[in-house]
Amino acid sequence: MMMNQLTNFNGRIYFFCLPRTEVEGGDQFQHLSICLAEGLKELGISFFSNINYWQESPNSNEYLFRHSPDITPNDCSIVVFSNNWFNSNYRLPENLFHPHRKYVTVYLDGNDNNEDYYQRPEYKKFDFVLRTHYNRHLNYPTNFYPWSFGISNRILRELEDLPNFEDRKKQILINFRHWQTGHPVRNVSSSLLIPAIREFLAINNSVDNKANYSREPYHYLHWQQTGARHYPSYYQRLKNSLACACFGGFFVPTWAKNSGGLLNRNLQKVMTKLKFKSNTVVQWDSWRLWESLAAGCTTFHLDFDQYGINLPTMPTNWQHYIGIDLDNITTAIERINDEPNILENIASEGRQWAIKNYSPVPTALRFLETIYQQPIIQKAAEYTSLKV
Repeated sequence: MMMNQLTNFNGRIYFFCLPRTEVEGGDQFQHLSICLAEGLKELGISFFSNINYWQESPNSNEYLFRHSPDITPNDCSIVVFSNNWFNSNYRLPENLFHPHRKYVTVYLDGNDNNEDYYQRPEYKKFDFVLRTHYNRHLNYPTNFYPWSFGISNRILRELEDLPNFEDRKKQILINFRHWQTGHPVRNVSSSLLIPAIREFLAINNSVDNKANYSREPYHYLHWQQTGARHYPSYYQRLKNSLACACFGGFFVPTWAKNSGGLLNRNLQKVMTKLKFKSNTVVQWDSWRLWESLAAGCTTFHLDFDQYGINLPTMPTNWQHYIGIDLDNITTAIERINDEPNILENIASEGRQWAIKNYSPVPTALRFLETIYQQPIIQKAAEYTSLKV
């Protein structure tokens, strides 16, 4: 079922969320849904949920997602799930895809792997699957669209009041946990970058101990709600650093186009074991990427265009971030040395670009544009109290 006319939008969206602690040892941090819902809330668009989720303050019982027993998916125009649903082995509601439904179904797919696409027939039934880690060199089902982790209000709050760039420490954060045994892209990139860049930037590889979380009520609440990902000390290190390495992912063969096929997955394992590189990378998106950009750090990643990394709105290499060619890292280092102000310029431009395109409101507007296949910025004012 596909609806292409904005006139079919009745101003209501329904989210299916998971309770935070229902599955022991599970991770119910539903970041993609949170970013989207925060934007919808600011736009004044009504949304509902199957449960109360994401407590906004330790001093209040107000939740971002609120359950109203009088509202069901059939009362809404869009019904949204996130990848946490399948990851926690939840069944979809009965008759979700019934033939007389008037709502569009959307799956926010932040999964690290691709294999579910061909093992779960439900993926074919969703009208839209908004996929992080999208790579334009690979083939996906026709209902898949590129998406991103993006920037939530929690992240933006931690990255306010940034110091002047010249007052930051002349260091780059390369603080992956166990990077030498983790993602191949991270391992190769860091191994090449560290010897070259330490000529002019110190390496800060400090990592927060999970047990050293803040006991302050606000930070403790979000440490709990994010699955132990919220550390004020980490954000402080970002704010005090000139740069941050945000590499991640796995090399896969370019010629095996099926993103979730058995051949592609087996070849990925072989390439990882043999330390082979390619110009196609999966599992490349991360919170760190968006946190670095929002912190006004000069953000290092692979060259998005060269390695097939795809976002709904693309950044420009050497304007918004520094994209590395792993076969020619010397050129990047020489350019940084030759242009003394380039790190500061990229850091400033990158922060502005990221907030303009991937903070909650633009995320919500892009979501509606994707669903209804037409520009929404002018139309949004018809459904909200916000002057867009």
